[in-house]
Amino acid sequence: MKIEFFDPPMCCSTGLCGPAPDETQIRLNENIKYLKKKYQDIEIYRYMITQQPLKFRENQGVYNLIRDNGKQVLPITTLNGEVIKIYQYPTLEELEKKIEEKNGR
Repeated sequence: MKIEFFDPPMCCSTGLCGPAPDETQIRLNENIKYLKKKYQDIEIYRYMITQQPLKFRENQGVYNLIRDNGKQVLPITTLNGEVIKIYQYPTLEELEKKIEEKNGR
């Protein structure tokens, strides 16, 4: 199972630097750690449009969303390549619900 976060432009790859890190980024980072610990077979990747622009082209759904809506549609989250949320990061509950659905539970 693979979750990918297509991030908007940020100061660094995690968005956790600087004197006042974004609370959303802190929560997302904690959620990623939790998911990696709970689901042993999960792969989680984050891509920043300014550093890995080709990743945004490789997923046709992501590419089409950005082409049609511009960068303001970011962040985009995918599960096994399928877009599951746009405009904001999913909550931990939303991520777990999608994971359980994919696992057939």
